[in-house]
This record gives sequence, structure tokens and C-alpha cells, in this order.
Amino acid sequence: MSEVIEYLFFTRPMADRFADQLKARRLDYAEVAESVQEAIVFQLHENLDEDTWDELDELYDELSAQDQALLESGMIDETAASAAGLYLQLADGRQTIAKVNPELVNRILTVLSLDELNQFLEVIVSSVENPDDSAICQTH
Repeated sequence: MSEVIEYLFFTRPMADRFADQLKARRLDYAEVAESVQEAIVFQLHENLDEDTWDELDELYDELSAQDQALLESGMIDETAASAAGLYLQLADGRQTIAKVNPELVNRILTVLSLDELNQFLEVIVSSVENPDDSAICQTH
């Protein structure tokens, strides 16, 4: 059984551009509404070749930056507090958001890649969901 990779968008125009590219590549995907912030999520099975993943990741990076710019241009509340959210995937399939200081996230991302940060978060979530009180130096 293959894992599912998710791509998240906050604006319909960028989500539609991503969907158009998925359709052009004839890739199977599911589009769902993310329950916490009502964002648009595309779910694809991980069983694609590496070149396709690289193309999709590059496309997502480009569209995600434009998505963020569109989102920010639509925000006119200058009194709103700056915030960042880290999406956490729970073992039962639910997602939640950890609201964190955006300056802290930016500092972390100066030394870790987004993939490394996600791997770190997955270990934390797994450790919380499956506590292990054995000694840290003990191997399993």
C-alpha cells in the first residue's frame, strides 16, 4: 500500500493551476477541503517515478509562493497578529495545526530544510502518540 502525499493551497486560482498540471500529466488525485483552515488539499499516491515527483515539487514550490502572495494581498487587517502554523499528521489520519511564532519557524528553516523539519515533527508526533519510556541510549 502506497503512502499519500498532500499538496496544500489557500487560494482557488493556484489550486486550479496545480490541478490543471495534474490533469495534463494524467495523474490520479483527490481534492479535499482541509478541515482546520478550509484550504484546498491535493492527495496523490506516492507510487510515482522520481522525475514526476521532482517536477511536482518544483511546480508546487512556485505555485505555493504565488499562493501565499495572493493570500497576503487579500488580507487588509493590519492589526492582525503574525502567525505560523505547522501541520501535524496524526496516526489516525486527522490533521491538526500547531500555532507557532513565525520568527522561530524562519530561524529553524535557516538551518533545516522543510523536509528535515517535517521529519523532526513526525518523530515528535509519533513519540507523543506512542510514548516510550526506555533509556534514550537503548536500541530496539
